[in-house]
Amino acid sequence: MKKWLLVGAVVIIFLVWAGSSLVVNSSPSFANDSSPVMYFYSEECSFCRQQKPVLESLAADGFSVKLMDVAAHPNYWTEYGIRGTPTFLAANGDRKEGLTPEAALRVFLESHGARIA
Repeated sequence: MKKWLLVGAVVIIFLVWAGSSLVVNSSPSFANDSSPVMYFYSEECSFCRQQKPVLESLAADGFSVKLMDVAAHPNYWTEYGIRGTPTFLAANGDRKEGLTPEAALRVFLESHGARIA
């Protein structure tokens, strides 16, 4: 009986630790609310899922975007004139729509001051 209590306690401790790790790491490395470039996306969008590794790669060089989830905030579609996802919108109104290759996105982010580091 004591053995099972010990096993149960270890499992509970592991689950609490794993859960807290998930909460701490829930924000992607490329997310930064102070970035001058907004990134409109949806978790359900297959192109947005393909865009994520590109953003992760650019984050390694200090680039970041402000996350704008259109599924969680449907008003973004009309408020910002979003026609599809993924869409990148710079503070000056310039935009890049659709799945964007790393080289092109790097130029766009660099030209709009989205390199934080």
